[in-house]
Amino acid sequence: MRLFIAIRFNREVKDALIRAIEDLRGRAVSGSFTRPENLHLTLVFIGESDDVKTIRAVIDECGVPPFDMAVAGSGNFGDLYWAGVENSPELSGLAGSLREKLRSGGFDIDEKPFRPHITLARRVQPRSHIRVNMQRATMTVKRISLMKSERINGKLTYTEIYGRDL
Repeated sequence: MRLFIAIRFNREVKDALIRAIEDLRGRAVSGSFTRPENLHLTLVFIGESDDVKTIRAVIDECGVPPFDMAVAGSGNFGDLYWAGVENSPELSGLAGSLREKLRSGGFDIDEKPFRPHITLARRVQPRSHIRVNMQRATMTVKRISLMKSERINGKLTYTEIYGRDL
């Protein structure tokens, strides 16, 4: 299974992200736009693994209390457009702890620094220079989710296979 650990969004954040995607879609010739049900913030990309038991144990070890998170700003890496997440000690600490514990458990986790962002679209061909209109939205993070990524009927689909309330 292709797995990752993520934060899923409340209605306020999801609605702000959907508006940003629609704004981007209106300014682009084409692109692959993230479906609303797939919006998330990746804390750790695990990749191919069937060792759900170990991953669940790592998630269960997280002793992080609920914390506030804000989504604001936007940018792009080439033809990939994203919404920004204001990094906080709680957010970076949670991501760092999960990554460290997974590495200790034998998982090959990327060593790149944690740069929180939410993918809005890939392979965007803009009509002209695009600056995505992303309104600031906030939420209290109360849950982290182990997600499975798969193609179902040709559509990329993310499904929570385990979740832990903070």
